Amino acid sequence: MADNIPIKSVLIRDGHVETDDPFNAIPALEAFDNHNAKDSVRLPNDVDLDRIKPHLGGLETVLIDFPVLSDGRGFSIARELRKNYGFKGQLIADGPLIPDQYVYALQCGFDAVRVDEKTYMRQSESDWFSAMDAFHATYQRGYAFKNGPAVSIFDARKTSQHGQTSNDLYFGLSAEQSLKRAISEYTGGIVLASSLGVDSAVLLHMVAQIDKSVPVIFLDTGKHFRETLGYRDLLVADLGLTDFRNVIPDRADLKKLDPKGTLNETDPDACCGLRKVAPLDGAISGFAARITGRKRYQTPERRDMPILETGGRQVKINPLAYWTAKDVTAYMRKHDLPPHPMLALGYLSIGCQPCTTRVAEGEDPRAGRWRNHDKTECGIHYINGKWVPIPDKKTYEVF
Repeated sequence: MADNIPIKSVLIRDGHVETDDPFNAIPALEAFDNHNAKDSVRLPNDVDLDRIKPHLGGLETVLIDFPVLSDGRGFSIARELRKNYGFKGQLIADGPLIPDQYVYALQCGFDAVRVDEKTYMRQSESDWFSAMDAFHATYQRGYAFKNGPAVSIFDARKTSQHGQTSNDLYFGLSAEQSLKRAISEYTGGIVLASSLGVDSAVLLHMVAQIDKSVPVIFLDTGKHFRETLGYRDLLVADLGLTDFRNVIPDRADLKKLDPKGTLNETDPDACCGLRKVAPLDGAISGFAARITGRKRYQTPERRDMPILETGGRQVKINPLAYWTAKDVTAYMRKHDLPPHPMLALGYLSIGCQPCTTRVAEGEDPRAGRWRNHDKTECGIHYINGKWVPIPDKKTYEVF
């Protein structure tokens, strides 16, 4: 980016920075109420999509407001427009987004992000393009070129305003440093619960490099893909993990609550409670700290997630909190780690077989989980174009 060139706003799209801003005059949602709809519209992040549903066929461009970087409701609106409303035009995320949010925006169906001059100049072009590359190089269709050169890892910590002022004692540490410190501080009282999903090899490898005796828990729900179980055995053997614990649901509970093995078809929440939540709760209850693979970019609710998460009954260490999808791929390549065999078949987020489907082009990575159900791992859902809280419904945060 050339110095001393004033930029009011920029559009970041397809590897290019566009300084011509064609979106200043896009009308707000009120234009529809005035029967003056054009081919473009700007939507607030609390929009009721039913208001514009009749007009979507004639719209070419939709801008979605992101008033602050910590408000991620626009991501859910984009997913809803693409998945349930079939919108085929261009979607633009407009607001003070940062590079580590760019990947998630693309995964949710946005074509570009529009940021103000101050936000854009806080980063370098390489930061934006490194983040952008992640969408094309990782989850889209598997870890291609596994043995290719490792790429530089974008570190989102430097763009996190929240992290700079938080009480996170691990802020600023790399993933490896976070793990080393946690394993040292919680010796004998720390556990890693692994789903053996598409990202799992990263943390398993990191832990094995530090201490192969750290307990690792895997929930064998009885509903996994055979490929997942084979992947489990491969990684445990290759990495030399010495305390791998295969946890199964209580057989008496299975016989009582799911005698036919079809509970997932009628009540997926109850099935998760029976096969995942209850066994995991029992397996980790004696540990003071738990290592997770959660990342900030994955959901709006995780946007400000710290590396060291305290305050609950169990400390959580999230070493990959600031990682992007590109970082995961870079680590997999660098250490020549085998990808999950289902990844190349279009399964970008892998759970139990009955509740996991392939992800189509343009869908976000978790679109294949509990498809056609309201169930997510969040306590608030975006249903039929509206924000709908789910009262008194237990959140099943598995891995």
